[in-house]
Amino acid sequence: MTKKRYITIQILPDDSSAVWTFKLRYRFFEFLFYAIIIALFATALAAVKITEINGKVLTANHLASINRELLQKQEKMTLLEKELSQVADQERKIRGILQTFIAEQGADTAKDGNQGGRMSGAELDKFVADVRALERKRRGMSPYPARDQLPDIWPTAGIISQKFNAGSVPGKSTGQADAAASAEARHEGIDIIAENNALVSAAAAGIVVQAGQDRDLGRFVKIDHDRGVQTLYGHLSRSFVQVGDHVDKGNAIGSVGNTGNSFGPHLHYEILIRGKSVDPEQYLK
Repeated sequence: MTKKRYITIQILPDDSSAVWTFKLRYRFFEFLFYAIIIALFATALAAVKITEINGKVLTANHLASINRELLQKQEKMTLLEKELSQVADQERKIRGILQTFIAEQGADTAKDGNQGGRMSGAELDKFVADVRALERKRRGMSPYPARDQLPDIWPTAGIISQKFNAGSVPGKSTGQADAAASAEARHEGIDIIAENNALVSAAAAGIVVQAGQDRDLGRFVKIDHDRGVQTLYGHLSRSFVQVGDHVDKGNAIGSVGNTGNSFGPHLHYEILIRGKSVDPEQYLK
């Protein structure tokens, strides 16, 4: 028979009164020890589970936040797609109006015996200006040009070989000699020397109002950017656009060439404000 073991605990008061004696079985302390171990293990396990739950909650909150951001971006993309669709529809309408107008003009001029059946540059510019005015009235657009309508980028990479010159002669003009000198010195744009067939880009967004051949300019393209601003690109080897095309800022419209009155591959580039040529260098970045 196994002998029971006990642990005796005695408490001795200071006043020398009776001693308090407690006699506890040894097995009680074994149970107490194991109970503490189990309690500590349970506490640690609970802490781990709570940490995991908190982590999952934080992850769920983060995913919910990302989901909200994605939904907001999707809504913005949907709105942007609608706006782009409206712009594309409007562009098709303008192109249709232009083509119809050109066809009607061609029929009228053919009746009058005018060969070629095309609008003059001034008539086409006026028509585009009228269309722009109607669009601004319908949409309530700002009277100030948008950033993409400002011709502030280089149309091609190269070096300026001839600068803008309004043709003024110092001093007071005294006769035909001065007038001839002024006309000789006049250069209504800048010439940019570039590699043959280098791409030429639209300096700003707009509508192509002229694309053809000229004795001096050679193959050229003229773009209307609204609010009286136009750009002209001359001596092209090729043209990638036609009258009525809408181009965005930076779109390729042709390539550098040596057509017309030219002595080597270069681009003749002009900026016109309400029909008057201005120095393009003041706009270039």
